[in-house]
Amino acid sequence: MRNYMRKKEVEDGWKPKYYQGDDTIQPNHVARFYGSLLAKMLTGSRSINQMFCTREIFNAVPPIQESMPKNALEDMTSCLHYSDDWDPMGDLDWDEVYDDPKVIAPPHTARHRVKHGILEDCYIQYCVNPSRWITTDESRIAGWYHSCMTIGPDPKPIRTGATLHTVCITQVYGGKDDQDMNVHNRHTVKKAKMVSLYDFMLESFKHKGHCVVMDSAYMSDAMAQIGRNHWGINMVGTCQSDRTGAGKLGKAGVKAKEVVIGSHESLMYQHNTKALLYTVWGDNNFVKTLSNFHSPVVLRGGMKRKKRNRSTKRRDREFTDVDCPIQQKDYCETYHLIDKGNGAEAKYDLSTESHLHGWSPKLAARYFNMNINNAYKIHCYLFKKHHPTKVVMPLKECIHNLTHSLLQRGDTMRKRGGGAPPKATKDITTSSSVDGRKVRSDSVRQPFTSPTATVTGTPQTPVSGLDRRTLQYRQVAFKRRKESQPGRSHISIPVVVKGNRATSYCKYHNCPGKNTGAKRKKPYRSKYACEECSLEKGSDFWLCNSTKSVGGNLVVVDCHTAYHVQKKLYTAPSPVSTAESSIISELTE
Repeated sequence: MRNYMRKKEVEDGWKPKYYQGDDTIQPNHVARFYGSLLAKMLTGSRSINQMFCTREIFNAVPPIQESMPKNALEDMTSCLHYSDDWDPMGDLDWDEVYDDPKVIAPPHTARHRVKHGILEDCYIQYCVNPSRWITTDESRIAGWYHSCMTIGPDPKPIRTGATLHTVCITQVYGGKDDQDMNVHNRHTVKKAKMVSLYDFMLESFKHKGHCVVMDSAYMSDAMAQIGRNHWGINMVGTCQSDRTGAGKLGKAGVKAKEVVIGSHESLMYQHNTKALLYTVWGDNNFVKTLSNFHSPVVLRGGMKRKKRNRSTKRRDREFTDVDCPIQQKDYCETYHLIDKGNGAEAKYDLSTESHLHGWSPKLAARYFNMNINNAYKIHCYLFKKHHPTKVVMPLKECIHNLTHSLLQRGDTMRKRGGGAPPKATKDITTSSSVDGRKVRSDSVRQPFTSPTATVTGTPQTPVSGLDRRTLQYRQVAFKRRKESQPGRSHISIPVVVKGNRATSYCKYHNCPGKNTGAKRKKPYRSKYACEECSLEKGSDFWLCNSTKSVGGNLVVVDCHTAYHVQKKLYTAPSPVSTAESSIISELTE
């Protein structure tokens, strides 16, 4: 990632916002970056601006705000293509431009796998011993429709991005030319790509007594024969009829053999000289499987299924024992596990959507997800082994803990505090909450208060120096004064102000301070606040009620009265103007 950031600076003239001078991306920063991706996924894939929002609690993600500045997250997000096969400069001047050595793929690596060879070595760790049964499957990575990663049988080509072929622990193969598989396998006459694919995917499992379960994307008679005779691997899986010696065996052909859908009857084809058995089972649909090690045996009551009523076409509520081929039972007891694993893992896919990045960053994120899933499986096994009476922590809680751990990795990245997160309540009578960063007075998006809103008694959001205890004390004291002075209403009281506090600006939108001709329009600062409005809003509500020097002359500025008259909290004596406060107030004439 450091090299790629350097490449963007050299070639594109890009300037990072956070990593300036001697600051460079460190391993702990990458950990926090992936923690932010997890937090983004858990909170609904919000944008960076939303996650660092200071005004809306439904957008902000406080753990990310506390972990790193917004500029740091933007800089590292722009380096998502670190896993791609970019080659910005020649090999001769690499050391002169970059501080880190160049990552070089192993020799004789296929062109389309150069960019991902390092990723596979990082995430694929053979830390468990596989049992007898091995399940294989393919999954798609969301990406561009016209991605160059298109691999799959011709009847249903996969054209939605990179394809992952999983064998216990995931590896990725395939590409525009499929160079690793676009060769004649030594065991086949033609270019059987799936056989070549499995030849190196199952290299570490050959001649060890394993049984591989697969679906129709891979299974064929050639795969079954080579797996048994040359690799020493038993294989079973669903298979299309045209890939076996049974010919085109569609629904009409099966029905002609007196096998009906829902009858749970079996139709078997056994090779005369080879250990191949092709079966058709009449479940809720015709299920066709091929095996290279099973015998033509039907188990009586071997599986439990919900039968479908032939007249109403509805399934029964209760399970019923049905007959099935023995190879169908082995397939069903094994293959559903990988589907459930992929389903549980898909709930927590990292969010790396971007039109500027292809499927390469998505593939790196997918490896990260698979690493999490593998770690959780090992955790569950070890936990049940050492604590058989305890309940295993759910995957969601484990991911929450992992996210917090990654976001807190290493030394802090913030050079100053991130500020308080948005409050849980909000003033809905205005278009812009007063939480978080203040809106500039010259900003186009100024707060708008509805003219029909009921201001008196409306709950407001506590926002400034008045904490809950101080606010409670003031409310109790005001209630006592109100009882002794029934006519006390919206009194302007002086407040001790230390220095020129930015929060002491007048809150009246027609304050004459905005008409002084200054380049940046600002209201006057005031040391007077409305007693009752401050208690209602939870913060000191500043309003001008003093004299100001204008052109060397002292004039009275009374925004306090003008504001309350406009809000209909005062009854203006004639001839008071309620439109706006003027420098020379009509109330003092």
